Amino acid sequence: MSEQDNAVSRRSLLLGAAIGGVGLAGGSSLVANAATKAPTKVKGNIRWTTRGGGASGDKIAKSVNDAFTKKYGNKVLAQQVNSDDFQNNFVQIMQGSPDDAFGWMAGWRTNARADAGLLADVSAQIKALGKSLPASAVQAATNPKDKKQYIIPTTYYPWGLHYRKSMVKEIGMNPENIATWDDFIKMLTLTQKKGLVAYAMGDKQGWEAMGTFDILNARINGYKYHIDLLNGRAKWTDPKTKEVFKYFGQLVPFMNTNFMDIDWDGCRDLLLQKQCGAMMMGSWFANDFKAKSQADYDDLWVVPFPEINPTHGIDTIDAPLDGVSVAKHGKNVEGGKLLAQFWGSKEGIKAAIKGGDTSIYVSKDFDTSGYDSFGKQKLAVLGAAKNIMFFADRDSRGDFAGPILGPALQDFMKNPADINKILENTQAQWEALPKI
Repeated sequence: MSEQDNAVSRRSLLLGAAIGGVGLAGGSSLVANAATKAPTKVKGNIRWTTRGGGASGDKIAKSVNDAFTKKYGNKVLAQQVNSDDFQNNFVQIMQGSPDDAFGWMAGWRTNARADAGLLADVSAQIKALGKSLPASAVQAATNPKDKKQYIIPTTYYPWGLHYRKSMVKEIGMNPENIATWDDFIKMLTLTQKKGLVAYAMGDKQGWEAMGTFDILNARINGYKYHIDLLNGRAKWTDPKTKEVFKYFGQLVPFMNTNFMDIDWDGCRDLLLQKQCGAMMMGSWFANDFKAKSQADYDDLWVVPFPEINPTHGIDTIDAPLDGVSVAKHGKNVEGGKLLAQFWGSKEGIKAAIKGGDTSIYVSKDFDTSGYDSFGKQKLAVLGAAKNIMFFADRDSRGDFAGPILGPALQDFMKNPADINKILENTQAQWEALPKI
């Protein structure tokens, strides 16, 4: 799949949901018109891994898995693991004694692991879901090498600027109108004057700051340059790239100084506890606000990251696609496939929402007509963009994003004055990677 084709499929993925109503638009040339009948019964217990999410993640998983057990009779043995530990040790886990099914991420993280023989083919289960999955979602979940699917796409979410509406009102600004870079810097300045962290950053795992880098590059240089940069068609030593870090450097004085000591959830906690003004993050954590109280959830807001370059406006967004995969070497592969299919079904979605899930589902069986204000705002943020990024560690090769780009961003935030050396080193490391 070419990057241009991928961009088209990503945009299509979001278009229907941004309009509202029931599910996403579009039929599917990749999904069979007549659903392939999946096995209605499998033997034995099925093991499930929840990838992070804390108490709310466990509650959602229990709701879905209990509904599965009620329908099929198989007991689901579930565990939750730290998300970063799971993805960082994914190969070792899959080569050992993995659980049968687990929440996972579309893009490179799925395709590369499928190519390595670690994931089971779930193409039949996707066909069994029929036209409930739009073509764009299936295409985005399709391995470009063998045209099969190794992840059942379920949810996606916007990366946006998150804050509490009440706190923005307290500093005398309109929470509905943080639209320009000047607005943003004013918001951070006024927040800092109140003695709070203005821009929360937790980058202990090395990927969290990629969200800030992604959006700054897209706002300043546009979607095409960003994707070209992540795939070696543009250079890290280019003046355009250095311009991104000029803006990134303006944010560093507004950050908490312990950004290397906390994960993304440390940022979430700062916002939950009203100790920070804003953070750039994916909206998956909204479940935690709702779990704390309805009032906290009602206070949470998200807007597109502000415009910097009028040429590009707010036309690009990170909107990663998540889903459920099955371990090829699990003890109950067929059971894992059936459970994965259930998570992507109408019944599974209903059970997840009953368990407190606030995610946006790609399925056309997902009804957004009764969405609450935060849910509608997420759709509006997605709808404002025409170009969709999947996040740096999915849009670039894995041996670059994690071991090279992540540490480079950490080094920059620790010492912005070293930017020239950092970019030269980053470019040199890219050039030293094996050709693929």
